Amino acid sequence: NYHSLFIKSDGSLWGMGQNSYGQLGDGTSSQRLSPVPIVGSGVTAMAAGYHHSLFIKSDGSLWTMGYNNSGQLGDGTTSSRQSPGKIINSGVTTVAAGDNHSLFIKDDGSLWTMGSNNYGQLGDDSTTNRSSPVKVVNGGVVAMDGDYYHSLYVTQDGSFWGMGYNSQGQLGDGTSSQRLSPVPIV
Repeated sequence: NYHSLFIKSDGSLWGMGQNSYGQLGDGTSSQRLSPVPIVGSGVTAMAAGYHHSLFIKSDGSLWTMGYNNSGQLGDGTTSSRQSPGKIINSGVTTVAAGDNHSLFIKDDGSLWTMGSNNYGQLGDDSTTNRSSPVKVVNGGVVAMDGDYYHSLYVTQDGSFWGMGYNSQGQLGDGTSSQRLSPVPIV
């Protein structure tokens, strides 16, 4: 990606770099060569995708902005947005972004995904893009990450799972087969 985000100790969110789709969330599409403030306080976590961004506030709400061609902002549309929009009101603890898809974990350990799904990276047993969050795992998820076209997560029992694009064996399941649903790796 060509943009960067960071959180300061006061909970403010800042961004810099490419902003052609509003992925910095500052209400513009202007490139920023120096950090600009996005949110004044209360931000606890953030993630940057290829042209979109997500962050969590201290009340557990999930906010998204930027490019939305595949529904990666999770707002039920495919319209890009230059300012943050609230997607989930509370309960979100962790967030991650792939190329054009997004993932988050709620406080009940459930894993949710949205956005591009052309290789099954959302893990919902389809290749249908999702513009609203879909629950992939009911509970027990403690960590996850998204890459270009695949997703990975870890559960409480220490098992490691993956889904999506696998042409080079990046899921580590001993095959090079695309996976539309999570498969155990370790």
